[in-house]
Amino acid sequence: MLSDPKGDVTSPLDLQRASLGLGSDGRLRIALTFADKVAAKDLLATAGPPGSMCVRVWTAADADPTASRPDKLICVTADADAKLRAGVYNQPDAALPRRSAPATVSASKSGRSFVVHVAQSALGRPQLIRVAFEATRPGCDRVSCVDNAPDGGAVRRFRLR
Repeated sequence: MLSDPKGDVTSPLDLQRASLGLGSDGRLRIALTFADKVAAKDLLATAGPPGSMCVRVWTAADADPTASRPDKLICVTADADAKLRAGVYNQPDAALPRRSAPATVSASKSGRSFVVHVAQSALGRPQLIRVAFEATRPGCDRVSCVDNAPDGGAVRRFRLR
């Protein structure tokens, strides 16, 4: 589990904890916890891109996260009806990411935590992945609008089975 200080961003998407593990069904289980309650409507933007909660994923064995963009994104956002939606996206080049696989998302009763489940096959079944967690406030596409867990966008390794 990774922790991030409360109040380090001025956004409802103040990421406080993030974790990645394998569920009993073999799918990846991603848990994201925020400092305060977050509703799907908090991800909607009046202008610009919607807010999102994402895991950046590098699947290549020789990937260098400090020098290359992730090849996969696992993201949660909201649709126009303020309903949560999740998916896995390919990001092979500088083009916009393309949805490549489904993911499921559920919110806790408190509204502070979200759990995302993703099939390992959606990532191509690599033996090892590198991941970084982030939340981006709605309506903003600048780096300053991103809250990383932990601060600084540290990348962690995770071994798949």
